[in-house]
Amino acid sequence: MSDIQQGLLIAAIGMGLVFVMILFLWGLMALMMRLTSGRKSQPQADEDLIETEVSPIADIESTEKMRRAAVAAVAAAMALGKKVSQNRKSVAGEASQQSTWQTFHRARQLQNRRTRG
Repeated sequence: MSDIQQGLLIAAIGMGLVFVMILFLWGLMALMMRLTSGRKSQPQADEDLIETEVSPIADIESTEKMRRAAVAAVAAAMALGKKVSQNRKSVAGEASQQSTWQTFHRARQLQNRRTRG
């Protein structure tokens, strides 16, 4: 058997074992979920629901409220995103003024001061 064939055989066995172990762990998790999920019956939630007719006008109003809330959420997210990007730019500008060498030696000086005093 050549080296390439032996390497392919070892790789195939390794991938097969990984696949089998994934399936085993999946089955084990499913078993544990069934054993520990404590099937409690819902306290007549289905019977308590009362079906009411919703008028088309109420449906349109609720859809309009949801649309307005979504627009407000997007506007707020965009405004916050601009502030965050501006803050990142200012922090990046400050960090680029110091080299790694300077940062390292300043930290070392502070550490030496703490150990002396």
